[in-house]
Amino acid sequence: YLFRIAPKTYLGPIAHFRYMKAQNIQAQNTQVFDGLDRDAHATTVGVSFTFDNRDFRLNAYKGCFIQFDQTFTPRFLGNGENHFITSELTLCGYQKLWKGAVLAGEFHTQLNYDGQPSWLMKAEAGSPYRMRGYYEGRYRDNNIMEVQLELRQNIWKRNGLVVWAGTAKVFPDFNQWGDSKFLPNWGIGYRWEFMKRVNLRIDLGWTSPKDMGIIFNMNEAF
Repeated sequence: YLFRIAPKTYLGPIAHFRYMKAQNIQAQNTQVFDGLDRDAHATTVGVSFTFDNRDFRLNAYKGCFIQFDQTFTPRFLGNGENHFITSELTLCGYQKLWKGAVLAGEFHTQLNYDGQPSWLMKAEAGSPYRMRGYYEGRYRDNNIMEVQLELRQNIWKRNGLVVWAGTAKVFPDFNQWGDSKFLPNWGIGYRWEFMKRVNLRIDLGWTSPKDMGIIFNMNEAF
């Protein structure tokens, strides 16, 4: 729940509850849950800060977006041994280049520390919005840092194309930063503007020369 504290600037509280239960685990994946409960839950509270001066939230041509969330998943809210603190930062920027072209960039990080999050609350690589082409949760650990850069070009009337490249690093803590590898990501997408500045998108995202994922969604990825 956000309150406007200045022009285009917002601050407010966060509260959420999550629950997930793992079932029908295939034999080759049982090692993932060794020593972990199949049922996981988390009750979290915190505060969120947002600055947003984009010209249009669903398909920005210019401006920037900044969001910082500081949350707490404490023991006294029933989280047991899986108590921890999370800092999450998202930075996005948009700039017009030539006619019909927009350059968009995003940096995102989620850091979980001062405790041990359950598998439910760990940072994940892969979604329809970041690291497109990796299935959700393919890589999961305490922390993630990821960046992507995308060129968006209107081609003809309602039709457009995008190309992007990005990378991410998923790691347990900063002492082991160098032990984890940079995950590659690149792709190409088609856009059809079915309403003014509101797109349907089809993205083909690669995670290696041989591995690809397809995403169908509305609006831009970020």
